Amino acid sequence: MLIIELNALPNGAHRNQTGSFAAIPEGWAEVPAELEAEAMGYLPYIALTVSDGAITSVAQGTIPDPDLSALRTAKLSELSAACNSAIVAGCDVTLSTTTGHISLTDEDQINLTTAVGAVNQGAEGYPYHLDGQLCAIYPAADILDMGEAATAHKLYHTTYCNHLMAWARRATVDELEGITYGAELPADLAANMEAILNAVG
Repeated sequence: MLIIELNALPNGAHRNQTGSFAAIPEGWAEVPAELEAEAMGYLPYIALTVSDGAITSVAQGTIPDPDLSALRTAKLSELSAACNSAIVAGCDVTLSTTTGHISLTDEDQINLTTAVGAVNQGAEGYPYHLDGQLCAIYPAADILDMGEAATAHKLYHTTYCNHLMAWARRATVDELEGITYGAELPADLAANMEAILNAVG
């Protein structure tokens, strides 16, 4: 059994329930069995024709426009989280005697900044570790290479995310869904991002 509250909510939706009911609550009505499948396709935005408290026909009600502000806020949060994940995932590095990968959690970034700082102050080497490898003393040049790779990785992702967010802020409801982390930027934003990265590269 499907029952529907006859008065719509402020957004035009009708509350509804399915099940077995000993009594139908006041202000609600049972949908006739022959209309139930059709009604389920329209809910919750359903238009009802009612006669003497009984539902006699159903149709699609007015579906409100999506809340663009809420969708945009959610999209910006989604992009920010994806950017953070991409940064933390780290980057590959090519060093003097090996290659590997470094993660860039907040702690990793602090440790690498400390290592680069020590080298810049004259240390000939500094202990660090590639992901999944034993800590070792890396020569100053390798520490600097790791620092440069990490900086470039973080710069790329923060710049890309900034441009994605600019796109999301100007997008229509239909465009928002297609804006995902990894999507190709519109031409104007892509050109601006390229100019920024080239300026610091």
